[in-house]
Amino acid sequence: MSEQIINPAAQTKLAEVETLAAELGRAEAQLESGYGSLAFGLKEVADNRYWEGAYKSFGEYITHLGDTHKIGRAQIYNFLSTARTLEGDVTVEQLSAMGISKALALTSAKKGNDGAVTEATLAAALAPKVSVNDLNKLLFESGILIAPDDSSWLDLEMEFMVDDSERQVIQSAISAARHTDPVTRSDIKPFAQRKDIMLKLCESYLADHSHLVIEGETV
Repeated sequence: MSEQIINPAAQTKLAEVETLAAELGRAEAQLESGYGSLAFGLKEVADNRYWEGAYKSFGEYITHLGDTHKIGRAQIYNFLSTARTLEGDVTVEQLSAMGISKALALTSAKKGNDGAVTEATLAAALAPKVSVNDLNKLLFESGILIAPDDSSWLDLEMEFMVDDSERQVIQSAISAARHTDPVTRSDIKPFAQRKDIMLKLCESYLADHSHLVIEGETV
């Protein structure tokens, strides 16, 4: 980090974001929520280019925050993305209250449909008893993400802990499926990409092991 920061407003905002990142980094169990001020602070730093004079690039600034406060770079960029996309629809307090997972669900929805943040979807995001899966189901069933059709919601409950070797296996399989003909299109919505990849993986496995299927068994 350079010692030369000319703009006092930039210096103040960088110090504020640094403090917020430090607080969030220490409270690992609260990374899911309480991040609204940091998200909007990051947006202000980016929009006003407050990092200039202190860092060579905005990416270097993000790396500094992540390495110093033990927050993943991807997580920091997710914070920034929610603030950029949901600004005008949610307050700092609401962003903190709903948590990063539900905020990302609304962010993804709004990128495909500018009217995604309605009174109903915002209330659902803020309700503690409503999970991110419940929110996604509401977004789908209300036609916000895709037009209603004959499909129904499928929750595979696919979040789990993995070690490095297991992560490598899963990521490699996903990459292989993504690039298997017909190649998964990168210009479709993320949920549609994940669905396409999952179907390819399942079809490939069934090609060799369909004789083991127990009819009627569900996930």
